[in-house]
Amino acid sequence: MKLKALPLLTAFLCMCLGSSLAAQQGEQIEVPRGLWETEPDALGVVLHVRTRRCGRSLCGRVERAKNRRGYDTPSNAVGDQVLWEMRPQPDGSFYGEYRGPRANRYLKSRAQVFGREMVLQACDEQSCKKLVWTRIR
Repeated sequence: MKLKALPLLTAFLCMCLGSSLAAQQGEQIEVPRGLWETEPDALGVVLHVRTRRCGRSLCGRVERAKNRRGYDTPSNAVGDQVLWEMRPQPDGSFYGEYRGPRANRYLKSRAQVFGREMVLQACDEQSCKKLVWTRIR
Protein backbone atom coordinates (compact mmCIF):
# COMPACT_ATOMS: atom_id res chain seq x y z
CA MET A 1 0.00 0.00 0.00
CA LYS A 2 2.78 2.41 0.90
CA LEU A 3 4.73 1.65 -2.28
CA LYS A 4 1.74 2.58 -4.46
CA ALA A 5 1.59 6.03 -2.85
CA LEU A 6 5.28 6.72 -3.48
CA PRO A 7 4.95 7.60 -7.21
CA LEU A 8 2.04 9.91 -6.43
CA LEU A 9 4.00 11.64 -3.67
CA THR A 10 7.05 11.97 -5.93
CA ALA A 11 4.95 13.54 -8.70
CA PHE A 12 3.40 15.98 -6.23
CA LEU A 13 6.81 17.05 -4.90
CA CYS A 14 8.20 17.55 -8.41
CA MET A 15 5.19 19.67 -9.34
CA CYS A 16 5.63 21.86 -6.22
CA LEU A 17 9.36 22.30 -6.77
CA GLY A 18 8.84 23.10 -10.45
CA SER A 19 6.29 25.83 -9.75
CA SER A 20 8.55 27.29 -7.04
CA LEU A 21 11.48 27.36 -9.48
CA ALA A 22 9.34 29.04 -12.15
CA ALA A 23 8.27 31.71 -9.65
CA GLN A 24 11.89 32.37 -8.70
CA GLN A 25 12.91 32.66 -12.35
CA GLY A 26 10.15 35.23 -12.89
CA GLU A 27 11.65 37.29 -10.09
CA GLN A 28 15.11 37.02 -11.64
CA ILE A 29 14.23 38.55 -15.01
CA GLU A 30 16.59 41.48 -15.40
CA VAL A 31 14.93 44.87 -15.58
CA PRO A 32 16.43 46.92 -18.46
CA ARG A 33 17.69 49.82 -16.36
CA GLY A 34 19.31 52.74 -18.11
CA LEU A 35 18.78 55.89 -20.12
CA TRP A 36 16.76 55.62 -23.35
CA GLU A 37 16.11 58.12 -26.15
CA THR A 38 12.65 58.21 -27.70
CA GLU A 39 11.90 58.71 -31.37
CA PRO A 40 11.53 62.38 -32.40
CA ASP A 41 8.01 63.80 -32.26
CA ALA A 42 6.48 66.01 -34.99
CA LEU A 43 8.60 68.97 -33.81
CA GLY A 44 11.81 66.95 -33.71
CA VAL A 45 11.93 66.82 -29.90
CA VAL A 46 13.31 63.65 -28.32
CA LEU A 47 12.97 62.67 -24.68
CA HIS A 48 15.47 60.90 -22.48
CA VAL A 49 13.71 58.35 -20.28
CA ARG A 50 15.43 56.77 -17.28
CA THR A 51 14.18 53.24 -16.58
CA ARG A 52 14.59 51.58 -13.19
CA ARG A 53 13.30 48.75 -11.08
CA CYS A 54 10.25 49.55 -8.96
CA GLY A 55 9.59 46.49 -6.85
CA ARG A 56 9.59 43.58 -9.30
CA SER A 57 8.45 45.81 -12.16
CA LEU A 58 9.94 48.27 -14.64
CA CYS A 59 9.18 51.99 -14.36
CA GLY A 60 10.39 54.95 -16.42
CA ARG A 61 10.52 58.73 -15.96
CA VAL A 62 11.43 61.53 -18.40
CA GLU A 63 14.75 63.14 -17.42
CA ARG A 64 15.27 65.67 -20.19
CA ALA A 65 14.06 66.89 -23.58
CA LYS A 66 16.25 67.83 -26.55
CA ASN A 67 15.38 69.76 -29.70
CA ARG A 68 16.25 68.68 -33.23
CA ARG A 69 19.72 70.24 -32.91
CA GLY A 70 20.47 68.20 -29.79
CA TYR A 71 20.21 71.04 -27.26
CA ASP A 72 18.19 70.84 -24.05
CA THR A 73 14.75 72.35 -24.49
CA PRO A 74 12.05 73.17 -21.94
CA SER A 75 9.27 70.60 -21.73
CA ASN A 76 6.39 69.90 -19.38
CA ALA A 77 7.15 66.20 -19.86
CA VAL A 78 10.38 66.39 -17.84
CA GLY A 79 9.76 64.66 -14.51
CA ASP A 80 6.69 62.77 -15.73
CA GLN A 81 6.51 59.03 -15.23
CA VAL A 82 5.77 57.34 -18.57
CA LEU A 83 6.13 53.62 -17.74
CA TRP A 84 4.00 52.28 -14.91
CA GLU A 85 4.22 48.85 -13.27
CA MET A 86 5.61 47.04 -16.30
CA ARG A 87 5.62 43.47 -14.95
CA PRO A 88 7.98 40.79 -16.32
CA GLN A 89 6.42 38.14 -18.55
CA PRO A 90 7.62 34.57 -19.22
CA ASP A 91 8.78 35.54 -22.74
CA GLY A 92 11.18 38.19 -21.33
CA SER A 93 8.95 41.16 -22.17
CA PHE A 94 7.32 43.57 -19.70
CA TYR A 95 3.58 44.29 -19.64
CA GLY A 96 1.97 47.31 -17.98
CA GLU A 97 0.95 50.87 -18.76
CA TYR A 98 2.50 53.63 -20.86
CA ARG A 99 1.50 57.28 -20.77
CA GLY A 100 2.86 59.33 -23.62
CA PRO A 101 4.11 62.84 -22.84
CA ARG A 102 1.16 64.45 -24.62
CA ALA A 103 -1.44 61.81 -23.79
CA ASN A 104 -3.99 62.17 -21.04
CA ARG A 105 -4.60 58.44 -20.81
CA TYR A 106 -2.75 55.30 -19.94
CA LEU A 107 -2.28 52.69 -22.65
CA LYS A 108 -1.78 48.97 -22.11
CA SER A 109 1.77 48.30 -23.26
CA ARG A 110 4.36 45.63 -23.85
CA ALA A 111 8.08 46.44 -23.86
CA GLN A 112 10.88 44.17 -25.00
CA VAL A 113 14.60 44.83 -25.34
CA PHE A 114 16.54 43.73 -28.42
CA GLY A 115 20.20 44.70 -28.06
CA ARG A 116 20.35 48.50 -27.71
CA GLU A 117 16.68 49.02 -28.61
CA MET A 118 13.54 48.83 -26.51
CA VAL A 119 10.45 48.16 -28.61
CA LEU A 120 7.32 49.44 -26.90
CA GLN A 121 3.87 48.58 -28.23
CA ALA A 122 1.14 50.75 -26.70
CA CYS A 123 -2.49 49.90 -27.44
CA ASP A 124 -5.90 51.41 -26.79
CA GLU A 125 -9.26 49.84 -27.70
CA GLN A 126 -8.93 50.72 -31.40
CA SER A 127 -5.28 50.62 -32.40
CA CYS A 128 -1.68 50.00 -31.38
CA LYS A 129 1.37 52.19 -31.77
CA LYS A 130 4.91 50.85 -31.99
CA LEU A 131 7.68 52.96 -30.45
CA VAL A 132 11.40 52.24 -30.62
CA TRP A 133 13.67 53.69 -27.96
CA THR A 134 17.47 53.58 -28.24
CA ARG A 135 19.73 52.98 -25.24
CA ILE A 136 22.04 55.90 -24.45
CA ARG A 137 23.57 54.45 -21.25
